[in-house]
Amino acid sequence: MKNNGQIISRLFKKSVISIIAAAIATMVGIVIDGIVIGRFLGPDSMAAYGLVTPVINLATAFSGILATGAQIICAQHLGAGNAQKARRAFSMCMIITVAVSVIMVSVMLIFRNDIAVLLGAHGNSSHLLSQTSDYLLGIVFSFPCVLFLFEFNSLMRLDGDANRVIVAVVVMTILDIAGDLVNALVIHGGMLGMGITTSISYFAALVIMLLHFTKKDIIFKFSFKGLHIKDLGEIFATGSSSAIGSASSMLRNTVLNQIMVATLLSSTSVAALGIVNTVFNFTSSTMLGVAMTTAMIAGMILGEQDRTAAEALIKITVKTSLVVGGVLTLLLLIFADSIAGAFGSSDGAGMVALASRGLRIYAFSILLYGINVSFINYTQGMRRMFMSGAICFLDNFPLIVLPALALFKVLDADAVWWAFLIGESLCLLIICVMAAVRKRGMPYRAKDFLFIKEPFGIAEENTLDFSVTNAEDVVPASSAVEKFCEEKGAKPKESMMLALFVEELGNNIINYGFADGKKHSIDIRVMKLDNGWRLRIRDDCYRFDPTEWIKLHNTDDPTKNIGIRMVCGMAKDINYLSTLELNNICITI
Repeated sequence: MKNNGQIISRLFKKSVISIIAAAIATMVGIVIDGIVIGRFLGPDSMAAYGLVTPVINLATAFSGILATGAQIICAQHLGAGNAQKARRAFSMCMIITVAVSVIMVSVMLIFRNDIAVLLGAHGNSSHLLSQTSDYLLGIVFSFPCVLFLFEFNSLMRLDGDANRVIVAVVVMTILDIAGDLVNALVIHGGMLGMGITTSISYFAALVIMLLHFTKKDIIFKFSFKGLHIKDLGEIFATGSSSAIGSASSMLRNTVLNQIMVATLLSSTSVAALGIVNTVFNFTSSTMLGVAMTTAMIAGMILGEQDRTAAEALIKITVKTSLVVGGVLTLLLLIFADSIAGAFGSSDGAGMVALASRGLRIYAFSILLYGINVSFINYTQGMRRMFMSGAICFLDNFPLIVLPALALFKVLDADAVWWAFLIGESLCLLIICVMAAVRKRGMPYRAKDFLFIKEPFGIAEENTLDFSVTNAEDVVPASSAVEKFCEEKGAKPKESMMLALFVEELGNNIINYGFADGKKHSIDIRVMKLDNGWRLRIRDDCYRFDPTEWIKLHNTDDPTKNIGIRMVCGMAKDINYLSTLELNNICITI
């Protein structure tokens, strides 16, 4: 009997669909911003919009630290069955988010003109200063919302409320589109109005997400009680790769902007890069949805110390990255002209032509980027921080900027487009070389790319890990557990108890959890400990806590609910936790 990996696969597919949907809905609003600016406010406004891209990356740098760090730390604690530590990390994350938001808004308001000059609104592009400064003034109030939205997007999934995230970003997108059109066609508020409408839409989404925390049956509840500064350090350390990625992206875009400013077409080139960056943000956010799912589940697996689940995660991550990346590449190759044309007006033909060529060249890097960023997030979720941070920096800055600088004199603006493809190819090559060195041979299996820090979990020979998918499997599963325990030196009573637990809980899950007609699996994992035995049973059915069920159905009749009562009564410890819409029961004897 073996683990079929179906629970991890279904969890990944379900999570990644909602995360990508949220990312697409969010980025549609940003793309619409660019389209409205390009078509109704002109190429100069589009160039100013492009110059502000590094600042947006800066905001996501802070949100990346906090959101990814908190998500992984909380997932790890939940994987280890410690909801209290997860709540403590969440509370610390909320406190530091407020502090960072105040600092960020203050700095942007006070120094926005200086920041606009630093971003490239000088020299041949000095006429862009006013519009760049106005857009910064309007959009700065969205930055606190961005921080919280990124964090809630991750944590609410762990809390089983992914649908609320989608509702929030859809509302945000609709408000942003409507506000952009009203600003451009009715109010004529220019770049300041474009920034303000974005801020309003983000605030509306934040209000919807905050309603989650009025629910009673949630894991994450804010409290000042028991806060540890150590949690803050872990959040920053674990989120460092995301921060490195966003910060190095900001530096990359700043350098690429300067390259475009130095071209013969100057403003046209900067505007074209703004279009490509907007599409890049859209496609990368979609691929990042795959990567964020990987990081979240990897954090949970790290807490569980489950090597089998880690291997299943690698397989489904690569498959999903190839499918999603392949579709995006094909769509961009086919519709590059239409996408670039959507950003242009009659006086922006040069901008559209240059952007269209850039999009087609850039399209070939999407699939490679998806695999690379998933690897970065996987190692981040496994808390291999140096490895994750180093690859992230290389992928986002030198591997792209250096080819662009080297090719600029030969290819002019086209050097920037080719740099993306060259950089992602080199990054994937580096990852494969790392795996080859670690294996001391050619890597070709999922297990060759686990990059797990040893020791990890219970030794394989002391673990029995398999899946049950129907009622006919329960009795053989119970027998397999009993035989395994006997072979590993368990006392007859211990072998009998563990076998009984599997039979009773397995039948109960199938009888009630499988009744909805959907496909489900039960993952059963038996571990021999130094001082006892541990049994973990996980399923993807509707929420069911056997310990609470016993309390609610307590009766003096000893014949009622005898199976679950025996399980709860015989165990030294029984812990239930519902996270990511999975039931996790951990029994120790």
